[in-house]
Amino acid sequence: MKYPKVVLTADRTLMSPYRGISLASFFGCAPALDPNRSHDSIWYKILGNQVTPKLLFDFICNPIANSNGLADYAPYGLRKVEAALLRDGYAKEDVVVAHPDHIDKFIGPQTEFVGTYEMDPLGMGPVTMTFTYGRKQMSYAEFYNRDLHHRINAAKQRNGSKAKVVVGASGTWQYNYDPAKIEEYGLYAIVEGDLGGIGPELDGAGGRFFDAMINNELETANPFKKSEFKVEIKEFDRNGRKYHGRFVHYSREPSVAEIPDIVNPSMHGMVEVMRGCGRGCKFCDVTLRPLRYYPVEKVQREIRINMKYGGLKNAWIHSDDIFVYGLNPRTTKNMQPNREAIEELFKGIMETGVEHTNPTHGTLAGAIADEKLIPNLSRIIKAGPTNHIGVQCGLETGSIRLIGKYADRKLAPFRPSEWHWVVKEGVKTLNENYWVPAFTLIMGLDNNETAEDSWETIQLIHQLEKEQPDSKFTVTPLTFVPIGLLEKSDFFDIGNTMDPAKLGVMYKTWQHNFKYAIHKFMHKVGQNDPVKKFFFASLARTLGGVPLNAMERYARKKSPEHEKVIEKIKTQYA
Repeated sequence: MKYPKVVLTADRTLMSPYRGISLASFFGCAPALDPNRSHDSIWYKILGNQVTPKLLFDFICNPIANSNGLADYAPYGLRKVEAALLRDGYAKEDVVVAHPDHIDKFIGPQTEFVGTYEMDPLGMGPVTMTFTYGRKQMSYAEFYNRDLHHRINAAKQRNGSKAKVVVGASGTWQYNYDPAKIEEYGLYAIVEGDLGGIGPELDGAGGRFFDAMINNELETANPFKKSEFKVEIKEFDRNGRKYHGRFVHYSREPSVAEIPDIVNPSMHGMVEVMRGCGRGCKFCDVTLRPLRYYPVEKVQREIRINMKYGGLKNAWIHSDDIFVYGLNPRTTKNMQPNREAIEELFKGIMETGVEHTNPTHGTLAGAIADEKLIPNLSRIIKAGPTNHIGVQCGLETGSIRLIGKYADRKLAPFRPSEWHWVVKEGVKTLNENYWVPAFTLIMGLDNNETAEDSWETIQLIHQLEKEQPDSKFTVTPLTFVPIGLLEKSDFFDIGNTMDPAKLGVMYKTWQHNFKYAIHKFMHKVGQNDPVKKFFFASLARTLGGVPLNAMERYARKKSPEHEKVIEKIKTQYA
């Protein structure tokens, strides 16, 4: 049997349709194992070390379909790398995107490179750190990434392969904080640098990078050798042991012409329409990427690939702020949206024949800066009572002080002092036009969040509930992770520094999601299948109160001050 030269793959949490449930891909952030659980506890007797029951997780995180072990769908970034290799002369039979459960079928003596696409490999992403109390528990993202690497190593050993295992995508920075995993997984190299986002910048280099890696040109660090790829051999000292890792940096940003079109279907029908953002938030690494916009025709070509080869009828449109599409932030006054360009983009998307489309991310300020923008877009994409448009928005914080210090351009063309008005008006405008924002906020922002800042966030959410009782939005708290311009800061240690006010923020967000999102409108959005919709809404209602009860127990154990905050929210902010 002849094995392919290059094998690309990703772990199960990145290779699941999640049964079509909107936003369920965040479920990979859920805690899987608690290694510190007491063997005397009732939960240990029922579940062992499991936190979220694996049976439940595996049911919701169902594996994608495969064709003889080849993934029928794959993360968009993997599809970009695959397309780049085929563009640069690699034969189709020498490049495969493998299903993680069938990786052993493709790794053999002729295999020279195994590349894994990793978004949150060690469970250090903001959402995951929140759900696992600062990685005191192991998330499913880390659990299945570990499982994938153990499968790869077993296949190499069994089939006599000496393939180099290289990890890439936006989560690889995590190996700097747990270098023991480099040794455990047998990693030849970690690709890092300006590779964030859904589409990796590496797709511009494509074959040049893989040729250099396969031909041992990136074996050692050589500052005197001129190369577009910089090799850094890092040494880590952890608990008296030394670990080493080969880190490869590629910082050149390809032009749109150098970015290949995907040739096989992507997960969830995702296609990107731009790279970069231009908003300049200090806590985000996307702002470090230059802005580039796909022309409408390029977007249409990728959507048609998903429709033709994947049978997909939806297009999930990725950007880091859809309302920045088509403008030049250096010359556009106050980040005013280019309404004409955005409208032409979505007209082109709908012309492909898709039945549903929604953007991944957008800012509240961008949504309301032009009063015609959202109503016009809603007409174009046919938003309505039976076709809600989900979009992730950064609420970040209710603190006017913090938003002004770390994300003032996120509000442009508005001022930081108007932040609360922007949030309320943004929710109103989006909801009136059948858009549902999924908010994220940052706990412990740059370790500079005071109790007053936390209470300002709690109060803002409460005001939204009282002033707009029929509003539709969710709020997910994330712990601060040092990336972007704040990469030299420290992690916010949620496991050891959960003061009463920050616990209050977590409690309030989940109280809102349970009382409003789960009970009032979750059953109205997402699934088109009424049976599935009823099943998952019922499941959410059943399990939704568990985190609230857990936080109440935590508060009672932690201190009277923590307990008082919970009681105050239950009585005054419910």
